[in-house]
Amino acid sequence: MAQGGGVMAMERELWDAYDRAGNLLGFDLVRGEPIPAGAFHLVAEVYAVTTDGQILVTRRHPKKPFGGLWEVTGGSVLKGEGPVEGALRELREETGIAVSPVELCPVYVDVRDNLREGQPSIYHCFLTVFAPREQAVRLQEGETVDWKLLPCEDFRRFVLTDGFVEAVRRRFLKHREAFDRLMAECFG
Repeated sequence: MAQGGGVMAMERELWDAYDRAGNLLGFDLVRGEPIPAGAFHLVAEVYAVTTDGQILVTRRHPKKPFGGLWEVTGGSVLKGEGPVEGALRELREETGIAVSPVELCPVYVDVRDNLREGQPSIYHCFLTVFAPREQAVRLQEGETVDWKLLPCEDFRRFVLTDGFVEAVRRRFLKHREAFDRLMAECFG
């Protein structure tokens, strides 16, 4: 049976419901079903950066929404996970890269409640540094079909192109100062 997002394909993918401030509401949300007013689900994003400062981007499977476009690693946080656990799982599943919780540096938290942009979500974005000689990138079947490493300046240009997922681009641009500050701390 195929796996998707860590949950068997025939099972419903469950998320914890949160309020706008990130407090648990005590009920479950189901992927693909409407989210009640005032409820949000968590999404984790990870900027995986090599020890020499290159940023990993992956190409979405053509059969997924936004198929064929590039993005950074990310996905829904599952029921019972926190943002850190969700980020670690998504990074491991989609790229094969495994890091410890202390290796995730928070970049931003972004609340999206504009229903024209999709489901109400709270994005927790992290940055991690990995050694590509020690951890080879392995793509997740059905999720990602290609990857590349981009020097930071090339990434900043690439994120502005039509080849990049629009919503990821908007979040990056909104929080670019926090990203740049963290990159400067990591790479001087």
